[in-house]
Amino acid sequence: MSYFVRKISRSKWEVDGNGAVNADAITNCMKTTGNTLSFWRVDSETEISGAVLALAAANDNLDKMDVVVIPEAVFKALEITIAETPGKTACEKLAHTHRDLANLTIKELASVADVLADKIRSGGTTRYTLGKLRALLLAAIEEKLLDFDLLSDGIKKKLRPKPPSEPCPTCGAVKQ
Repeated sequence: MSYFVRKISRSKWEVDGNGAVNADAITNCMKTTGNTLSFWRVDSETEISGAVLALAAANDNLDKMDVVVIPEAVFKALEITIAETPGKTACEKLAHTHRDLANLTIKELASVADVLADKIRSGGTTRYTLGKLRALLLAAIEEKLLDFDLLSDGIKKKLRPKPPSEPCPTCGAVKQ
């Protein structure tokens, strides 16, 4: 079974019980371009970290990330057009896994919002901490899946090891 993965801003999705989706969730977290909404497709749950890698490598900065995972069949059942489009990510080897929900109308966008809200209500989000994302990116660089030089300066800064502290010239102790 295939899945679609999308980064969300958890704070925008303050869904309470079966209440309506906040407008900010749609206008900020589901911003469309050319009537499309971006997702990353994986063939199994074991490949979700690849989508998270593509998402993290596409950012300007590295910070915690919440993702939601939706079975592709859900969007197909809603008869939403799915387009294979190259993803914008520094992880070029995963760019082909990008998908857009395409030709979206406001009605279809509202349906997608309901799907995401239901998933969030049921606890179906996963948080990736800065430490987990850093480890994921460093492993991908080590395995030659990702070129460090293609990452944004903000991410490079968070991946570089901190310079060692200089020892005290008097006692030789290293400042922590």
